[in-house]
Amino acid sequence: MVKNTELSHFLRSRRSRMQPKRPSSAGRERRRTPGLRREEVAAMLGISTEWYTKIEQGRVNTLSERMVSALGKALQLNEAEFLHLKTLTGQKKRTNIEHDVPASLSHLVSALNEPAYITNDRWDVLVWNDAAEHTITDFSQLAAEERNIMVFMLTTQEARTLFGDTWPAEAQRMLGLFHASYSRNADNERFTTLLERFSRECPEFDAWWREHVITAPVSGEKKLTGKDGITRKFSYSTFTSNDSPALKLAIYVPA
Repeated sequence: MVKNTELSHFLRSRRSRMQPKRPSSAGRERRRTPGLRREEVAAMLGISTEWYTKIEQGRVNTLSERMVSALGKALQLNEAEFLHLKTLTGQKKRTNIEHDVPASLSHLVSALNEPAYITNDRWDVLVWNDAAEHTITDFSQLAAEERNIMVFMLTTQEARTLFGDTWPAEAQRMLGLFHASYSRNADNERFTTLLERFSRECPEFDAWWREHVITAPVSGEKKLTGKDGITRKFSYSTFTSNDSPALKLAIYVPA
């Protein structure tokens, strides 16, 4: 049996954030660890502590759809986290790591006046336009293995300067998205290589990764400081390609 380490980390992290429900008379009870105990989660699920322990340790090969749903409710997972749980338990289809972009989609990106680029599930930057080069970074000057949004974000001083004091929050948000990508591709050696690099080159990475934060793609605003020292605000959004759902288009529009 191959231990599902990602599932194990995820369930432990979500159990530890749960607040135990107990009467005020037990208010002085001291717990050695935060969150719920395994036996408390097991009781909520209607299973033995031994069986839940095996699930949390990643030692159960398959979980029924009913049990996955029950876990989601017991641990109060949000939608993004529940989808992540389904991925970790093999109930959500894994994505392909695309490297080819349809010509029509490439042309669309090139024709846009606003910064835009296309990434695959590994967050490799496959196509970008001139505006992205001027606003984010000149991807054309990077070696192919460096053209990755997470590599740029976590390992370069350029990204820290670009995002300024918003860098920690933005880096953690993006890492929450990437964590879901990693879980879909945990058996891919290229993802493992990425994690090893982040651990070496980003001082904050290990602590953030242990938190196992999972975020959902949302539109929003970013403040970017250009090489001219001027900070500009952008509205951004991402879109999944109809031609290839494994590809993601990101667009920045001046706010």
